[in-house]
Amino acid sequence: MNKILLSLLATTLLPGALGAAAIKTEPTIEQVRKDEPATWYTEAAAATTYANATARDPLFADTKVWSDDARKAAYAKQNWPKARGMVWAKPGVSAKDGWDVSHWLEDGKPAVKPFDENTDLILPASPKGGYDVSLTDGRKYQPARFRHLTIERGAHVVGHFAVSGNVWIKSGGSVSYLDSVLGTGHTFLRNDNLIDRQQRRSLSLVDHFFVRKAPGSSVEFVGLFRSEDNWQVESGMMVIAPQSEIGLGNRTPTVIGKDAAIAILSDAYLSRRTNCDWSTDLTVKGKLLGGLPERPLTSDARLGIGWKSKGSVLGTKGGGRNAGPNDYGMLVNEGGSITVTTSNPAKARLVINCSKRDDDWGQIEIISRDHPLHGDPAIAKLKELPRLTDMIIKGDVTWKGILLDDFKAGGIQVKTLPDLNGNGPAFGTGNADKPKALFTVIP
Repeated sequence: MNKILLSLLATTLLPGALGAAAIKTEPTIEQVRKDEPATWYTEAAAATTYANATARDPLFADTKVWSDDARKAAYAKQNWPKARGMVWAKPGVSAKDGWDVSHWLEDGKPAVKPFDENTDLILPASPKGGYDVSLTDGRKYQPARFRHLTIERGAHVVGHFAVSGNVWIKSGGSVSYLDSVLGTGHTFLRNDNLIDRQQRRSLSLVDHFFVRKAPGSSVEFVGLFRSEDNWQVESGMMVIAPQSEIGLGNRTPTVIGKDAAIAILSDAYLSRRTNCDWSTDLTVKGKLLGGLPERPLTSDARLGIGWKSKGSVLGTKGGGRNAGPNDYGMLVNEGGSITVTTSNPAKARLVINCSKRDDDWGQIEIISRDHPLHGDPAIAKLKELPRLTDMIIKGDVTWKGILLDDFKAGGIQVKTLPDLNGNGPAFGTGNADKPKALFTVIP
């Protein structure tokens, strides 16, 4: 069991349930924990062939650089047409106008044509220490787009840009303001670093991040990622690879669009960075998947959604960024669905529970605009509330293979009660009541 994502997951039995899970420690973005284990993607940097692998030529057959599971992924089977390739001419030398053709080599010679959406870029490792390259002019919000991007040790890429191919942030590399992934085909976005430039756990891509892949296309995230505000999945499929983690933004609610899907694989973790107490944390208009038919769950995957105060401390005014009675952890709309594909529904499940990350900074910070953060008794009461969540299910759910934890009594609203005698969900030890009492049938 990977401790990065499902740290110390303890299992016991509950009456009428398949099993129970209790998360003893929660990964935060503040720092790498002392017990942080190595993963296959961080260990890959020690391979002698690692330096030769790029987003353009990933060397998928190399067992020291890619895991066996990765070779099963759709991105490992994707064939790419030939395209232009450009390499930063002076590794170690920074530039605020990195879009200027004078900084690049193409086929070993000075480039004469700027990069475009069909160009692959490589920022090589620096022999002189770190360097920063701005690929767009942030003052003019000058967006850019290209295909594959490789960022090697010492290189830091900056700029509001989109990619239609693979992105590989190799050990010691970094990126800021990667806005979106789009285009056709199956791609990966791999980060081989546990911390970012601020020494915080996971890599912050941008404040507002968007998945806009074409129908039938996908992007798979390998490693630890987060956004600062907003993470939307508008079209195509977003896959969270085994031993990987995504912390959704701490303010704007996430929506899985009707033409989109999120798949959480074995030992992967998707969560809100904080609770979104003024709105529903996650709305599913499309598909939420635990495992895939070709890669069924072999161990628990996990979805963490925020806790809900329902305005019990500061009132139920609702609207804006005030807590209200109609804010939920998750809403599955009519037409939306949750499906689990598992090798063993008793041991390899999609765990849906309450995220307890980062001391709920999001809600506390927002509320403190009207209530002093220090000394206001309302803030102290808010912090003392039980961290429980809720959800409304109007769409279709495959309950077998799901484990529910940290839910309020009556907090799961459904059209039809699931089977509670062995062919439905399992229940954790953190729920507020017995399994049947957790559900409310929607009139």
